[in-house]
Amino acid sequence: MILYVYKVVREDINGNRGKRAKRLARYESELPLRIGGLYTHLGRGYPGMQRVLSMEIEEYPDPPEEGEEWNENNG
Repeated sequence: MILYVYKVVREDINGNRGKRAKRLARYESELPLRIGGLYTHLGRGYPGMQRVLSMEIEEYPDPPEEGEEWNENNG
C-alpha cells in the first residue's frame, strides 16, 4: 500500500500564499496530485484553494487477506 504525503499551503485568487503549510495524506487508489498544482476542495480542513509544495511517498505492507496471519513476508 502506498501513502502519498503532500505539503500544501492555502493560496488566494491573487496568488498570495498563507504562512503555514499543512500535511495532506492520500492513498494510492486516488490519483496523485501534481507538485505545483492548485487545487480546491481537498477535503475537510483544507478550505479554499491549496497549492501543492512537495510530496513524500511512504510504502506499507498490504493487510493480510481474511484468514491469513501476519508474518515476516507480509508485515
